[in-house]
Formats: sequence, structure tokens, C-alpha cells
Amino acid sequence: MSFNIAIDGPAGAGKSTIAKKIARELNFIYVDTGAMYRAVTLYLMRQKIPLEDKTGIREACHQIRIRIEYQNGEQQVILNDENVTGRLRTEEVGKMTSAFAANAHVRAALLDIQRDMASKENIVMDGRDIGTHVLPDAQLKIYLTASPDARAMRRYLELQKKGIDCSLDIIKKDIIQRDKQDMNREIAPLKKAEDAVLVDSSNMDIDQVVAHITALYQDAKIIVAKTAGFCFGVKRAVEKVYQQVESSKSPIYTFGPIIHNEEVVKDLESKGVKVIHCMEELRKLKNGTVIIRSHGVPENVCRLIREKGLELIDATCPYVKKIHSIVKRESNAGSHILIIGNADHPEVEGIKGWCNAKVDVIGTNREAENFVMDCNTPLCIVSQTTFNYNKFNKLVEIISKKGYDILVLNTICNATEKRQTEARAIAAEVNGMIVIGGSHSSNTQRLFEICKEECENTYYIQTLDDLDVQELHSMSCVGITAGASTPNNIIEEVQKNVRNEF
Repeated sequence: MSFNIAIDGPAGAGKSTIAKKIARELNFIYVDTGAMYRAVTLYLMRQKIPLEDKTGIREACHQIRIRIEYQNGEQQVILNDENVTGRLRTEEVGKMTSAFAANAHVRAALLDIQRDMASKENIVMDGRDIGTHVLPDAQLKIYLTASPDARAMRRYLELQKKGIDCSLDIIKKDIIQRDKQDMNREIAPLKKAEDAVLVDSSNMDIDQVVAHITALYQDAKIIVAKTAGFCFGVKRAVEKVYQQVESSKSPIYTFGPIIHNEEVVKDLESKGVKVIHCMEELRKLKNGTVIIRSHGVPENVCRLIREKGLELIDATCPYVKKIHSIVKRESNAGSHILIIGNADHPEVEGIKGWCNAKVDVIGTNREAENFVMDCNTPLCIVSQTTFNYNKFNKLVEIISKKGYDILVLNTICNATEKRQTEARAIAAEVNGMIVIGGSHSSNTQRLFEICKEECENTYYIQTLDDLDVQELHSMSCVGITAGASTPNNIIEEVQKNVRNEF
């Protein structure tokens, strides 16, 4: 997978100069599309084909062969086996290029060769419509511009340096006129792509512009999911524990790990927070505070804590608490409860503990197909909050065909759905995907499965130590996401080190 940088902008903004320097900086191939259009213009002018002769232009385009070569690191434009590089920057050719470039036959003649190069190589390509038309899927799009006054002065000084007498006012008028032509031409007019980054070079020198765009490239090579890291419920639970550490003088316990992240649990243990793993351990406590983990617990656990006179702090995720209320209400009304999720997950174990009637758990197509129950009993279907959204719908579809009296309540957390959707989209764009989360985290495992479907090179890590960054060197773009129990500092550490490798 190649990485493409598209640079668009008006004449005189410094696109070619900037693009060449960026290509050298990043060891990319520079493709000067303006030079390619100038080569076509040169050929048409030599053949004395006027702009109005559309038939003549179309036929001439079939006779034009253009290729790019490099000599001593400099791009050479070869037109029908003739190196015309030195003949492309004349004022005469420059004035006619914009007009000929608006011709559909000219543009079609060059489009295939430009896209073919971009599909095979890491390139920097500049022009008028690279990001909007030629390379609409470029990973980084830049709209490089500058005020007409700044561009006119640059051109004036350039010509003066060459000993060419010129008028600053005339140059400025020509630039304004050319902008008007480029922005209003019928085919592929000059405009900023919606996802392009605007870079105004009016008050920047060349090195500053290059440094700025190079930094944007480093950021573009790494796509970090906006939804990565602590969700609302996890953040709330962790904060409750740390608040108790700061304010409580009595022993602090959590019933099960507060979240499924080993690093967080280790840090809390270092601050004196102990984990209770079962009811037997809970019965042995004499005093202290017991914090219910974000996954929730069965109702009898809360009952025992109160009976023992221990302080209870409920950090159960509000979305999970809602499921507890639903299954308790529906089971009390006589419904058979069906939980779609992982039977061994603590959240599911907790949900089961709030059911006062028949309850089953399924998590696969086969389990759904084999599920049977009393046809005279209503069925209430809920889901583990971190279950795969598409898989949930599939299992519900299978159960629905059995003809039961079904109440389906999609209790997958909205944040989980967004996280999975974004992870899938990013994985489809990159050629390397990193999923960060605890080894026991159900939602992280789901993210890994989803990303693996879209990107073969998907890595599941808990911390930076688990990542072999050498494997990323051949990749042009890497995505990063993380489970709901992954602290931001771990995500930032991974992101920083991956960026340094690039």
C-alpha cells in the first residue's frame, strides 16, 4: 500500500518547490503534474493546434507519450523520447498551459499514468485538482496557497534574478486572471478538497512550509481512533476507586478487578486496594469498603455486603445497571431471559444474578440454532454491553425465526457500537492496525476480531512492550484503537513510539 501526498493550490503558491523538497525529505517520488501538462501544451503548440480545435487536440493526445525519469535525483520529463524538461518553464508555455489543461482529452490522457504511479509508489503530487480528482483517496491532502501580492512578489524576484525585465503590477494581474481561469474552468476546477489541510504560505519561508507539511505527514501516517480508551462507565469506576484511596482510612476492596486492565489493577494494588475474587473471601471481611466493579455483580453480592455492615460503593456502569433492572422486571413478570454474550464474562454473570426466572446465555450461531424453550413463555432478549453489534443482530434473527413471543432489547452500549464502527473503518484504510487492551477485556477482543477482518496485519497488545515496532517499518499507514478499559497514557505511549519509528 503506497502513501500519497496531494498538494493543490493556485499558481505561484510554491507547490512544485515545496513538493520536491518534501519528496526528498521523505524519500518519496515527486510527480510534477504541472510539468506533464506543460509537456502536452508544448507538443500542441509545436503542432500549431489551436485551443479551439477540440478534434485536433483529441487526435494529438493519442500521439503523446510522457514518462518521468530521474537523473541525479532531478525529475526529467520525456515527451515522445525527447527530454523537454528545460523547455517547459517558458512564459509562452506557462500562459497556454492552464487553457489546454482544461480540455477533457488532455486531462484524460494524463490521468491514467498519474494514478498508476500513485498506486505503486509513495509519491508527492502537486497540481490544481490532485486531491479533488486525480487522487481523491490520497492519505494526506494539502491546499497550499498565498495572497496574490505574495505570489506576485515571488515571481517578480525570480524573474529579476534571471535578468528578465518585468512589471510587478502586470504579474499580479496575470496571477489574478489565472486564478479566475483555474477556479472557473468547466472540468476539474481548482478548489480545496473537503478533507484537505489549508496551508497559507504568505508569511512562511520554504523551510517552514516543508517542516509543517512533513509534520502533517507524520500525523497522517498514524490514525488514532477518537473513541479509543476509557468509556464513560470505566472512567467513572476507576475515578471512584482513586477517590476512595485519597479519602478513606479503612481497607478498600473491589469485588473482582475494577476493570479488565492489568496495568490499572496493578497500580491500585500498589496503593493498597485489594481484589476480592469470590463470596467466600467476602464473608471473611470484618470491616472496610467494598467497591462493585464496572461490570456489576449478582444481586446476592450486594445483599451480603450490606448484611455484613461493610460500606458499599457501587461503581457498576450505568448501562449495565439498566440491564439489571430490565431482567429483574421481566423475569418477575414471568419471562424467560436470554442474554446474548460471553457466558464466562463477569458482566454476564452479574446480569444472570438479577434474574428471578429461567435464564440462558448464547454467543454463537450454533447456540442460537440449538436454543429451545417453552413456547408458552414470553422471551426477553438482552445483550452484554460490549457484544459485537452485527453478531447480536444475526443471533436475534436466528431466534426470531423460532416463533417465540419475543421482546428484544438491544442493550449494547452506544459507545461500544461507535468504537466498533470506527475501528472497522480505520482498519479498512490502513495496512497495519494496533488494538490495545487487557488480555481479559471482552470489548478489546471484539475490536481485535473486527479489525482483523479488515486488516490482516492487526496486532493485539496490552502495553508498548508487547509491540514489535520493526514489523511496522514497511507499512505506510498504521491505525490505533483501544478497548474501553485502556488508560490514555498507554495509548499515548504507543502512539508516540510508533510515530518515532516512522
